[in-house]
Amino acid sequence: MNPFSAGYYIKENRGRACLMIFMCSLSVYIFLGGNYVESMEWFWQKAYAYSDKIVMISCNSTDEEYKDYQSVLEDLKKDETLSFVERTAYGYGGMTWMSTLGFEEGNASYVLNSVSDMKKLFGRLGIVCDDSRLKNRSMVISTALARNKGIQLGDQLDHSFDDALDGTFTVDALIDDDSFITFYVIEDEDNLGRVYVYSDAMEGEALYSYVRNLCGDRNVMVVNPTRETAGEMFTMFYLIFIAGVILVSVILAVTIYSVITGQYLKRTYEFGVYRALGRRKSEIRLKCMRELLLMDGIGILCGSVAVVCFTYLMNVKYYIPKGEYLPYYSKRALVGFLICNILVIVPAVLGKGNQMARADVTEFS
Repeated sequence: MNPFSAGYYIKENRGRACLMIFMCSLSVYIFLGGNYVESMEWFWQKAYAYSDKIVMISCNSTDEEYKDYQSVLEDLKKDETLSFVERTAYGYGGMTWMSTLGFEEGNASYVLNSVSDMKKLFGRLGIVCDDSRLKNRSMVISTALARNKGIQLGDQLDHSFDDALDGTFTVDALIDDDSFITFYVIEDEDNLGRVYVYSDAMEGEALYSYVRNLCGDRNVMVVNPTRETAGEMFTMFYLIFIAGVILVSVILAVTIYSVITGQYLKRTYEFGVYRALGRRKSEIRLKCMRELLLMDGIGILCGSVAVVCFTYLMNVKYYIPKGEYLPYYSKRALVGFLICNILVIVPAVLGKGNQMARADVTEFS
């Protein structure tokens, strides 16, 4: 192997190289930390998707506002591009659950006025459900939420089980969609004041804009998408994560720089000889960069394998059986890792490259 190649130093100095590789691999654990932070929002992904397909319109209890609401209903009936089902005006919150990070989350729910309305809504959402047991005061949840809460099919739940439950409900169906939404059947024909609107032709922002335009300036509320309302809750966690990334990066960068300073200090004479043999400064810098990037790349590979294995084992053995989940990948985790790795490796490459390029063999004669 060419002594001037990047792999030569690693081959001949395995102990020192392994220390550097191990320290570089630590930056990958920032990626794992980002996935843990992302796991909090993972529980809401189905709620986001369902909210993109269904818009809720509600009104308050005053006579004037109810007239506006009835007027909107008349326009909905005339609009051939829209379908809707009515629901009770009372609010029924979704059950809480325990997130992978150990925080209690939850509030998403859908209330249907009848079993037939639930069938319509499930058809629009693409939910497959055994509705043979559904009746008034039935509750439908996912198997994941059931595992998370320790619920069995047929359980009767009330306020003593979860603060969000207003009355007693029976878990009459479990669905396999991994959502953490609570679906209720509550037969109430006397207190209607909310409506779910959906369309086969539109969804997402197009559907919301269309419904808002249909309502115009009438005194009704078009509920904002869950993606907007729930997403705001996680902004603080992401800011804390980025601040943590920068702090850890600085600490790791200082530590790694100190380690490689000691290693490269012992190699000053080696690089001085290269310079005496006619190697240009740019070649010296390039050699240092290749060595450090090679060790960094090996460290990233080793760290990535460790993170994937850890995530898989934790999901299979611990999280999934508890109705929780740790994502394998997230964009925010990738951004955090890249910030950390750049802050760690760039100063090392520039600093050691410039230092070794100034080595002079005459200083050691």
